[in-house]
Amino acid sequence: MPRRVCTFAVAHTDISAQPFNNAARTVRIFAPNNLSGSAVYVKFSNYYSDGPVWVGNATIGLADAKGRLVPDTVRPLTVHGDTSFALVPQRDVFSDRVALPVQPGCTIAVSLYYPGGEKVTSGNFVGIFANRSVKGDHCDAPALPKARLWTDLSKSVLPWDISSATTTLSEVIVEQDDALPAPRVVAMFGDSIMQQGAWVTPFTARLYEHFRGEVSVCNLGIGGNRLLYGATPASRGMYGHAGIERYRYDLLPIEGLTHAVFALGTNDLGHPGTGGAPEEELITVDQYAAAARTIADALHKQGVKVYAGLILPREVNHLFPPEREALRRAINRWIAEEGPFDAVLDLGAPIADTDDGVGMKKEFALPDGLHPNLAGGRAIAEAIERYSVFGRVKPEQKKAFVVALQEKGHIVAMTGDGVNDTLALKQADCSVAMAAGSDAARNVAQLVLVDND
Repeated sequence: MPRRVCTFAVAHTDISAQPFNNAARTVRIFAPNNLSGSAVYVKFSNYYSDGPVWVGNATIGLADAKGRLVPDTVRPLTVHGDTSFALVPQRDVFSDRVALPVQPGCTIAVSLYYPGGEKVTSGNFVGIFANRSVKGDHCDAPALPKARLWTDLSKSVLPWDISSATTTLSEVIVEQDDALPAPRVVAMFGDSIMQQGAWVTPFTARLYEHFRGEVSVCNLGIGGNRLLYGATPASRGMYGHAGIERYRYDLLPIEGLTHAVFALGTNDLGHPGTGGAPEEELITVDQYAAAARTIADALHKQGVKVYAGLILPREVNHLFPPEREALRRAINRWIAEEGPFDAVLDLGAPIADTDDGVGMKKEFALPDGLHPNLAGGRAIAEAIERYSVFGRVKPEQKKAFVVALQEKGHIVAMTGDGVNDTLALKQADCSVAMAAGSDAARNVAQLVLVDND
């Protein structure tokens, strides 16, 4: 029996505030793929629109490293047998099955031509995955003739051109033979720090390199998103529905979902008092805990492991005063010490400004002091090799750390004293147990220290 697994996804929001549209243009979305399969499906969304959006032509195929379509891989992409179809408002639509063999390392290219003048309002500003053409239907063109419109925001903050938003497409799904081992599907659920990909993109590349064909990563970040409240009035809906609401339709339905990385909160601290958001919307530790528990519990009921990212350090200024920095630290203490998570990721540790005690190191931050730049993102992605201390780690996770370091060519030593250390002790190149430890730990260790001091 075939199995359907999500290989790429974006979370939609209301992008009607954009100053451009796709009228008579083609948008080509590039989906990095790390899975094997015999066929693909595409999920479309027009969730945030009040009217239908017409797709005049659609194709799907593979693209090379330069973004050119690979000859003989381009297929018609149809809904109910037609490459021309309407996406009705506030609905999701699945394409027909497309027989397109895919392998780890390939890039799936979806080309969508919008013939009408209506403005696409449902999508996401993740232009790292999308190109927008000059006018015309270029779905079959090997190289897309690109339009380019750099905005002030793109030049000053973002590492890509936001005029090329990913529109109407929300997921690419691979069909696999269920005789193959089921891959891990990791959903990243967060805000612009996640959406922009500074750390998610290199982290994904590392996963794909070391776990070829075994894992996919879906970035569900939305810029400006908050956990407890929806978009600020000034954003005109662009910051999306609150995380406590959107997890039901962005996160839970992901096909084959096995792991979720939850990283929301910085905008719950920073937005109140700006952009029309009242000061009263400043989140408390108890409110954060209640919302985070609701999301984690729902994921656990589906058998999904939940990892929580601590809220990143940010510049303290008139928009983010010391009182809010203290609240950030209090929420992080709850996440690390009391949260219902399978693991906690201190994403800020490798980029924090330890000299000043607040914010990020200048070389790792964008000018806004809120987002890590590309160097900061790489530092976060590389952190697992440089960290020597992990907390609240399960037995299988301890073993996974040992395996990950061994695959990098390291000789790994492990010390332990409990039953939960035995898997990692057995895997390690050198294992050391404590004399006062459990019988299980002493029995599998190569060395036993007779003096606990």
